[in-house]
Amino acid sequence: KAPPVLSAAYLEKTSNKNELIRRLRNVTETLSAASEDDSLDPTTHPGLLSLSTALASTAVLEHADKSVRLHAVLALMEVFYIYAPEPPFEEAEILRIFGQMIRQLGNLYATPSTAANFELYYRILEQLSEVKIGVVLVDLIRTERDSGDADALESLCTLVRTLLTCSNGTRVASGDGTVHPPEVMGHAEAAVAACIEEFEGSVPIPVVEELLTCIGAGPKATVPNPEYARLVAEAGGSGSKGRK
Repeated sequence: KAPPVLSAAYLEKTSNKNELIRRLRNVTETLSAASEDDSLDPTTHPGLLSLSTALASTAVLEHADKSVRLHAVLALMEVFYIYAPEPPFEEAEILRIFGQMIRQLGNLYATPSTAANFELYYRILEQLSEVKIGVVLVDLIRTERDSGDADALESLCTLVRTLLTCSNGTRVASGDGTVHPPEVMGHAEAAVAACIEEFEGSVPIPVVEELLTCIGAGPKATVPNPEYARLVAEAGGSGSKGRK
């Protein structure tokens, strides 16, 4: 008997990478369809937790094949949506997921909107924005302030930099980036704004520096949405006061 799609067993013992990619697509489609009609309750699907762990494993998320890594991230974005606001991952898993998520978002920079994978990268960005997944890193940063670690802060800085430099080539001073539809930058700004708001006025200085650097690198004719501009201005003010 074949294992259910929403279980770790479904991803095990695949014959080759193409089969694994096919199964990852099935997982993503099943999760997306179920979440859209609210028919999926994590408490009634015990296999979902083991599936989430399997998706975040190094064997899948850091697979040698780039398509496997991409589709693993797409599936994980659906997991974040289902479990929001508390994803079922340990800190090390969250950092691993964001590391691969950022790499996939970075591909937007050189991917024209007509390319085959553009819609997949865009879907990751869209989920990041609408589900406000980045705030998970903010929660970890609060924990790190007590422990002295800075992995989550470094990850958030990299995420901000990637979103604001790769999502729209017009923001890059060198001018060699791909210009994307305005919706791309809209989602990027919304994702960053959600993280800024979550800090409640006490934005870490490294994050403020990333915001100001990315905005300063763009052409003066580029104007972000007003709400985003307000949040960045407030963040800059909090950083100038020496808050960490």
